[in-house]
Amino acid sequence: MKKLSNLIELSKVKNRCQKSSCWLFTKQIVKTAHVKLVWLLIILSLSCSANEPDKGDSGHGGVLLFKSGFENGVTISSDMNYIHGADEHYKWEATPSWIRASNFVYLVNDTEHLRDFMESAIISAPGPNGKKTNVLCMANKADDPMHQATSRNEYSFFCKSPPDDYKEGYVRYWMKLPDDLDKRIPFEKESSWYVIMEWKEPNSGNRLSKEECRDCCNASQGGTNNYRININLRKDKNSDKLHWDIRAEHPQPCRVEEWTYASKNVKVSLGEWFLVEAYMKKDVIDGRLYFAVDGEVVLDTDIVRPVGFEGRTVHPDNPLPLHFWSPLKNYHNMEWNAKGEIIHLYDDFEMWSSFPPGHPALLTKKQE
Repeated sequence: MKKLSNLIELSKVKNRCQKSSCWLFTKQIVKTAHVKLVWLLIILSLSCSANEPDKGDSGHGGVLLFKSGFENGVTISSDMNYIHGADEHYKWEATPSWIRASNFVYLVNDTEHLRDFMESAIISAPGPNGKKTNVLCMANKADDPMHQATSRNEYSFFCKSPPDDYKEGYVRYWMKLPDDLDKRIPFEKESSWYVIMEWKEPNSGNRLSKEECRDCCNASQGGTNNYRININLRKDKNSDKLHWDIRAEHPQPCRVEEWTYASKNVKVSLGEWFLVEAYMKKDVIDGRLYFAVDGEVVLDTDIVRPVGFEGRTVHPDNPLPLHFWSPLKNYHNMEWNAKGEIIHLYDDFEMWSSFPPGHPALLTKKQE
């Protein structure tokens, strides 16, 4: 296997972080000035309940489905398609609950040399507590011009068919973005899309042309999936500050953006580790999207309803079972790569059937 010299060198030079575990997570949050003491105490109780994965349900907290710190025993296949092995007694090959399978997705032609465009590896680097540990490194180097879609580096969990399909799910992990990401787009220019996570319904086969969409509803040409929600980074023109941006749209039969929500109050950390939490309940009328960073809620649709959101997290006319969830995603317009490859680092990945027992989101009073 070709050595990942560029990634390893980057890990030596750039990665300065802190390690995560149940108790060290609490210690790290203490150092974050904007997190309230009340949240710290709740997180402490969460840390204890996280060690009891076989208890709970969607009403009182979920079940821990999967956990990995990418430590010894976990490897990436030579073709970079799969993560194998286990740590924390959870196997990457396992298929609990709604999970049918999981693997990397790149969208690079088979005739091309994959590592010229994307690269995934487990490397040794300073983790969320600053100590050396194993972390997942996902690099987006370039777009394959021979592929009709934009290349990406994502790790996706594919869903089982009904009645065992995805109904809801929660994930949390540590993430680290490049320290110069806010300088990748010219100051005077508004950025295009930069997706770090996404839920997608499959291709319905009902896709209209550019002309048909223009004539029927003044919309853009249909896409390749039925419905999706994604977590983005964005930058306004005449600014070098990145902000969180969450969007829902149905690309079929014509591409229609249903709602967007921009948060400019919750910090986008660059060059340092931050904790990601995300939850999505798939429903026609009682859906929910929750996203938080370092304990600060970016959006909880049970509390704040973006304009256009009416409780639905499925296609409005032709809802289909969720096809996959990509909680780890390095996918963006290639203008972001103008100054070189973009690397995401990840550590201490957990996936739950719902919010963990004791999570504050379970106590939220839904806004009507």
